[in-house]
Amino acid sequence: MNYLSKLMLHRRIGAVLFLILFLNFTACKKAELAPDPPANETSTQAATNLQIYKPTSMQNMDWNSTESEWCYARSKQSDHFILFWGKGYGSNNPSSTNVDSKYRVDIDDLLAKAESFYNLNVNTLKFVTVGNGTSKLDKYKLMIFLYYEDGWRATGSGYDDTIGALWVSPQTCRPVGSTIGHEIGHSFQYQVSCDLSTSHGFRWGFGGNGAGGNAFWEQTAQWQSFISYPNELFSSWFDPYLDNYQKHLIHEDYRYANYMIHQYWAQKRGITVIGKIWQAAQRYEDPIQVYQRLYGLSVSQLNDELYDAASKFVTWDIDNIRTLGASKIGAHHYKMNLMSDGAFQPDPSFCPQTTGYNVIPLEVPAAGTTVTGVFQGLPNASGYNQVDASIAGWRYGFVALSTNGTRSYSTMFTSASGNATFTIPVNCSRLWFVVTGAPTQYHPHAWDDNNTNDEQWPYKVKFQNTNLPGYNNQPPKDVAFTYDLEVNRSTTSYDYTTAEIDITKLASAFQLPKQDITNKIGTDIKFYALEPNNNLNATLTANGYGQWFDANGYVVSYSSANSRVFCEFDAQNFKLSAGQYPNRVNTGDKYTMKQALVYTLASGSKVTATFTVNLTIKYHKIVVSS
Repeated sequence: MNYLSKLMLHRRIGAVLFLILFLNFTACKKAELAPDPPANETSTQAATNLQIYKPTSMQNMDWNSTESEWCYARSKQSDHFILFWGKGYGSNNPSSTNVDSKYRVDIDDLLAKAESFYNLNVNTLKFVTVGNGTSKLDKYKLMIFLYYEDGWRATGSGYDDTIGALWVSPQTCRPVGSTIGHEIGHSFQYQVSCDLSTSHGFRWGFGGNGAGGNAFWEQTAQWQSFISYPNELFSSWFDPYLDNYQKHLIHEDYRYANYMIHQYWAQKRGITVIGKIWQAAQRYEDPIQVYQRLYGLSVSQLNDELYDAASKFVTWDIDNIRTLGASKIGAHHYKMNLMSDGAFQPDPSFCPQTTGYNVIPLEVPAAGTTVTGVFQGLPNASGYNQVDASIAGWRYGFVALSTNGTRSYSTMFTSASGNATFTIPVNCSRLWFVVTGAPTQYHPHAWDDNNTNDEQWPYKVKFQNTNLPGYNNQPPKDVAFTYDLEVNRSTTSYDYTTAEIDITKLASAFQLPKQDITNKIGTDIKFYALEPNNNLNATLTANGYGQWFDANGYVVSYSSANSRVFCEFDAQNFKLSAGQYPNRVNTGDKYTMKQALVYTLASGSKVTATFTVNLTIKYHKIVVSS
């Protein structure tokens, strides 16, 4: 159950290593040294005429000697890669059963997957152009260095402004998946500058004159990777997106999680748009400035487009992710404070920054009702970051979802003070209000790890004929939620899946705002497991508000020999995490777990929200999209 935090820690370590290597390698002069001849071709694929580049830092290393850390005797090639493995492997191939399992890697699979990522980045995404002599990939093979170590190493960049490379450990290659796709993505990002010069390819920060860090490397590598592993789009890095989407699109706080704008741009401009942005970048521009220049957009047009993107993200209404994101509709976090005049104002911790957005869920009135949001921009309001109020701007409007999946969008509104209106369509099931930060001048965001100087664009909005959930003064009532989920079977890890709780439905039933529900859990609202005999069991045996269950749906301890599956309730973000005990479940097993929130009203009467999770164990199979 600590898998996510462990994964995120590993990614952070990878980011630090990447930054170190990025600074070292991009500072090197282009080498004028003659490369070594190609190593012996050991791949079953047809040999190519590509050479092996020897980096400046390794010129004194004898690659023909097995005493060297890297040598041809411990290497294998495919059409476009050479893989070296470390001296610690001795005479053993890393795939050999003679190698301790913690160091063992299926190198044929590694090279095959690497070739698939090459094909993606060259032929589909077109980060580089090969075949006409303009790319160094027409001369050299990309390089992979596999270390003999049991820690986490996953870094991609390159050598000497000449060739892309990656450095990995066995742990990051079992199985070969999105991590390697991510690092090879970095290698192709690096290759852009190798081929076009370092005045292209974002070899600079966005803090002015190249200062600071560059979050777009990580954002783009995630997007590159998840094209091959689309099921990961809404998994491990989705929660950080929900925590930070109000911030600037190129903000450091969610650099591993903010790949959604890439999805929007790819649908609007074609899948090669991201590669074009990398290639067209001119020194010190950020990606949004490059995009704006490429497509001839004024700042006003850019803001219009970013509002369109935000409105699509509400229900993931983009071709490539619409189906994948169906279960994540309504997942956007929000934090709105009720003011004395009945208007709502975003909490300073969740106020839209330049290019960021807010998604506010609303009660759904009858079809044909006209709802209104009375909007007022509040630049430099007390408690928010101070900005140049003369450039303040916003975009806002409504988004609706019908029972058949049809999306409806209101007119986009732009006035700093005005009314946004929308007529509720037939069969409307969900309704939201969307606001973007849209100043009349665009400023890049500096990676300075200081959120107190970020541009914020506060506002307030008061609704007519609708309201945020929990503010309509109706009698509280019982409510039930059912989730049919699947989780991968694992013999070694606590694999789990998540389900988003419809906060609008829950808040409407309890007639409490979202934050009040969170605050009352443990006092007026109690959390239980609902066992098959209808017993409410308050014993917590998993993380936070969570329990382990036996095969029959009764609560057991984690240490019990009968523990099979768990379910945990996140009272801050309103989601359920359901998972399995390693090596205690079988493919095809089905389990039912029930939990409940029981709200005791001031009158003493009670209302209950019941959550039923039907969990099916499935065979874990890695699928790579072509």
